[in-house]
Amino acid sequence: MNMLILFCAVVLIFIAAIFAAHRVFTRHEKKHHVRHIIMLSLIPFASWHAATFLKNAITFPRPDLTNALFLPQDVTSYGLPSGHAAFMFALAATMYSFDKKAGIVLFVLAVFTGIGRALAGVHYWYDIVGGAVLGFIISSFVVTVCKRVIRRW
Repeated sequence: MNMLILFCAVVLIFIAAIFAAHRVFTRHEKKHHVRHIIMLSLIPFASWHAATFLKNAITFPRPDLTNALFLPQDVTSYGLPSGHAAFMFALAATMYSFDKKAGIVLFVLAVFTGIGRALAGVHYWYDIVGGAVLGFIISSFVVTVCKRVIRRW
């Protein structure tokens, strides 16, 4: 069971990113490849960095890591909001804006990632919810702006 939790908490984020890129290159028109890849790269990473900024501003501590299944890269970092959840939900929301089926798959993977990180003991559940909301808001804002700037989404 611990291996499944670790898989969801650590590895699933990479599988989701590879799935998103693969889906763009195999299912979308070639003329949209660059635009979609740029958005699928920049929006989740912007969400990750926004989460990092907010963690340092809010300074809400992580759970006690003595019982965690693994230690985060930066053990001294704070927990709210979760950068992994922000990244995954931003990736899912961005993909959903131009590929509904793949977006739904990524939302499911994002939920499993969040659950895995909470069960692994490196985040509280509200860290995950905070990251999910942050990622969704940033993605929705940027996608809306891009749709208005680029008329032919």
